[in-house]
Amino acid sequence: MTVAERSAETEYEKKLKSKALVRWLHSFRYKHLRSIVAELAADASDRPLRIVEVGCAHGALFDALDPLFDIDYTGIDPTPEFARAARERHEGSSNFRVIADGAENVLGGLKRPDLVVALETLEHVPTRAAVRIVEAVADLGPDLFVCSVPVEVGPIIWIKNLGSLLIRYNRSGRFNRDVLRRTFWAGLYQMNRVPVHRHGHTGFDWRWVGQTIRHEMRIREIRTLPFRFLPAGLSTNVMFLAEPRRDGRGGTGG
Repeated sequence: MTVAERSAETEYEKKLKSKALVRWLHSFRYKHLRSIVAELAADASDRPLRIVEVGCAHGALFDALDPLFDIDYTGIDPTPEFARAARERHEGSSNFRVIADGAENVLGGLKRPDLVVALETLEHVPTRAAVRIVEAVADLGPDLFVCSVPVEVGPIIWIKNLGSLLIRYNRSGRFNRDVLRRTFWAGLYQMNRVPVHRHGHTGFDWRWVGQTIRHEMRIREIRTLPFRFLPAGLSTNVMFLAEPRRDGRGGTGG
């Protein structure tokens, strides 16, 4: 990894951790994963729990789980510098490996895992690729698929963008008239007035992710974050817990 790449990587991580509120909100996804993995590990106590993460970035999920559980972890990330950083940081861990490619290209070649995780990933993937990823996960047939995505529609988007402006957290780029217009219409669920989603938060609608997962798997539970009692329109994120259907949809690889 070049000096420039190390610097860029560090700046990326600094942005995520620069504000206490941001760190607090990001912590909830890992709290949920730890409790979910604890349940799965109890059923696989005689062997390492096989975990695949889609969009692993630097391998933060591995860092959160490895001290607590016996896991065999595979991370997938299409960004070469992210994959290199993850590989370098965890080169001493025999139960860690990372693949630098799109998940839609590699999931089909993996051994069936116990758990596939995609934390705040699908909003950064073009819609067609995201659909292919969900299909590939279903074909792989893990015991459980956990997918969290941000809520970018409904009143919460007003709170998110205004809050980001107040704490000077660069969430949506420079806050200008165009961002204000997009925020207003997205808060009213008028997505036809918002640019079509490409590979970021703008125009992203968590509901189509839910429908895509539902078509391929059985959604066992939908959790809202940071607090499960909040409706989705007032939640910062939603987390789907899905499993293969009993009618046989999903992989059967050993």
